Amino acid sequence: MSDNALKVRTNREIRSYARERLLGNMLIPCLVTFFFFSARNVFEVLMQLGFLGNDMFAFFFYIALFITINSIWGLLRYGISRYFLSFITTKKASPANIFAGFKGSTETIIGISLILAIISLIFQLPYLIYTFFFSVNTIHSFLLSLILFLAGNLVVYLIEAYLAPVYFVICDNPSTKLTWVMIITFSLMNKKNFFKYIGLQISFVPLYLLGLLSLGIGLLWVVPYAYTSYAYFYETLNEEFLLKQSVKEETSEQ
Repeated sequence: MSDNALKVRTNREIRSYARERLLGNMLIPCLVTFFFFSARNVFEVLMQLGFLGNDMFAFFFYIALFITINSIWGLLRYGISRYFLSFITTKKASPANIFAGFKGSTETIIGISLILAIISLIFQLPYLIYTFFFSVNTIHSFLLSLILFLAGNLVVYLIEAYLAPVYFVICDNPSTKLTWVMIITFSLMNKKNFFKYIGLQISFVPLYLLGLLSLGIGLLWVVPYAYTSYAYFYETLNEEFLLKQSVKEETSEQ
């Protein structure tokens, strides 16, 4: 970890260090995030193939497609985590890091992605069942469908926020098995850090809105800024965790 990263504590400081790191170094992070979200849009289009019918076959086809695509998508989520972690800790990060998940620790990454996909599917299941097997052709049915969709996605968002460090953990521990990756992740993201991370994400909402108002052009700056901040956030968690472990070891030796 760099000396600057060691000083990071509050969300304001995290964002400040992210801006400092990006100053004069925006081009490659912009291209990396542009590719990442372009790939996500392609995956989203593929997901819509599962909505081509409303029978039992279409329902199970969508579930299989959802799990498969999200498991593969995790490889790119790991890749962007690896790129931005490298970006804040080295002078030069390689854009090829975006494909790192296809070269190493693939089994663990897909395992994590599969867990996240199944969690997401479970909480979205009421919405999917209602959409596939009931007619959404009145205002009441539409509102119920919307409530189920929003409620399911809110729960999924909170769970994924709690597990936010998981791909960074694999970056720092490439040979660690799935179980230990989860244990380390839970050790890093306690209740305090969870709400801190939510606050960090919320702080970018106004910038995302401004980016959208600029016909998406502003997002080319906002998205790398956010992901650089998330990488610094993880480094802060990791530093605090290692410091606590060091104190425990010193205490046990005395």
